[in-house]
Amino acid sequence: MSAKLRGLLAIGLISASLLAFAEARVQIVHAAPFTDSIEGSSVTVTANGDAVLEDFLFGDFTEYLTLPSGDYDLAVIPTGASEPAIEASVTLESGVDYTVLATGDGVNQDLALWPLVDDATDPGEGNLNIRVVHAAPFAAELADTEVSIRTAGGDVVNDLVGVPYFAESGFFPVPAGEYDLKVASNDGQTNFIDPLPANLPAGINLTVIAIGDGVNQPLGILALPVGQLETRAPVDNSINGWWASGLGGNEGFIFQPIPAQNRLVGTAYTWDLNGSGDPLWLTFDSCSSDVGAEACETPGAFDGREAVAALYAYSGGTVAGSEPADGDTIGLVSFEFIDCNTAIAVVELDDGTSVSWDLERVTQTVPCTLD
Repeated sequence: MSAKLRGLLAIGLISASLLAFAEARVQIVHAAPFTDSIEGSSVTVTANGDAVLEDFLFGDFTEYLTLPSGDYDLAVIPTGASEPAIEASVTLESGVDYTVLATGDGVNQDLALWPLVDDATDPGEGNLNIRVVHAAPFAAELADTEVSIRTAGGDVVNDLVGVPYFAESGFFPVPAGEYDLKVASNDGQTNFIDPLPANLPAGINLTVIAIGDGVNQPLGILALPVGQLETRAPVDNSINGWWASGLGGNEGFIFQPIPAQNRLVGTAYTWDLNGSGDPLWLTFDSCSSDVGAEACETPGAFDGREAVAALYAYSGGTVAGSEPADGDTIGLVSFEFIDCNTAIAVVELDDGTSVSWDLERVTQTVPCTLD
């Protein structure tokens, strides 16, 4: 190889290295629910006056865009408008990855651009990195936007309690596997966002963003690089109360949901199956644990509409007795709540007996969201 060719190759390699070092990567997210229609959320994003994105809609996000490092004046301009709705100056450092979110609804929280540094490290064998970002402006006071991140069974994830709007957790490692998570109030008693369970593979860097304001756009979860996650109606107290059989009201169920644990417990009242005519009271629990068990075997077993619960019978007790009664699981009962006033219950006993009830609501002391 000639000295001249070697020199040209060396110059080329140095130039390529300098070019690579002088670049940053940026992904852009539209998380600003400033209008009640998706079409109306269309914006153009410019960098130093040049259009980077056009017809960019709420919930959209880009792959990483490679840009020269340096200072940028960014603007977000509603489609059809002449003036920006959001403007900000940012500095992109060489070799750094960024996620930039357009946030706020212009009512509860101001419109803004929010740059995050994507600084995830190797999560370790069998793990993935996850980052939680609160970009859901559903209240005007920051204290009123605080949430906790929990499993469907109510356990707090990574000490994430009291997380306000415009806060993020940073990346932290978790074991790969199926996760059923939810966004809840600080005490866990009220559920705000309840995505369906998802299988999270090892080795990825996942950013989970709470979006929407509950007025212009529904609350939801945007997961990068996956997209918007399918959600279910959060478990609340809608079905709380007394429901009776449509056959005359002498059989039925008393329901007590536990939203913090996505759990349904209660009592069934009916007649002894031996035909004696004696009343029979049973209890049920969607955790489906053995009698006396300290742990809930199936946390998150109630989704607000359906549940399968263990059915328990007790005997040998005395009024205000000092010894506990004997209890056994005798089968399963499945529930389907059609709306705020009708439901179906199907009992499958261990001895093969099957009974089905059409239920009608007797009492309703709390608001219902099932219709």
